[in-house]
Amino acid sequence: MEPVPLECRRATVEDLESLRDLWSASGLPADDLVRFLNEFQVVTEPSGRLIYSIGLLAEEGQALLHSEALGCPPPDDPDACRALAWKRLGILSRNQGIRRIWTREDAAYWGTCGFDPLPARELPAELPSFVPREEGWLYFRQPEPAQADQLVKRELALWKTQREQENEEFQRKVRRFRAVALGLFGLSMVLLLALLFKVIQLKPDAFRQLFR
Repeated sequence: MEPVPLECRRATVEDLESLRDLWSASGLPADDLVRFLNEFQVVTEPSGRLIYSIGLLAEEGQALLHSEALGCPPPDDPDACRALAWKRLGILSRNQGIRRIWTREDAAYWGTCGFDPLPARELPAELPSFVPREEGWLYFRQPEPAQADQLVKRELALWKTQREQENEEFQRKVRRFRAVALGLFGLSMVLLLALLFKVIQLKPDAFRQLFR
């Protein structure tokens, strides 16, 4: 089955009612989070149903990834929602000059995309206001500019490869369609000729009568 195409965008006032339901279903303080609406990214289905949200609070070059919420019923592939949101948040955070992102979200996905655990004893002396000195923190450090350029080039190369593969698959489908169409045309011609031959056998004078 084809995956459902999803869209990620910044939350708007029109999303408030859906976000309240989403936050409440996830056990989050909906009334408090309303004040931070502009921090949230949301993922929606083609129908417009909001199925995922996550916030990013920025402060002096650092940020907090917080208040992840999944729809009810949850999406078939929650990590697809996370990946879509993280791709957008990565661009936004780089544009804002954010060097480090903190989170206490515990989904396994965040460990696969660069968030590392940081014990309380290893926390730096200076912390942003949203990071209390306690256990349970994960952090993500933005790559250096040279590394970022390499990552961008790698992503472009992967995108190009994917487009080429999609184009090849499309061409294969076109060739299969043409082959099937030609096969059906050939079969129809054979059947038509067979029918004409049968008619000639049964009624040899049929064509002479037709063209009188």
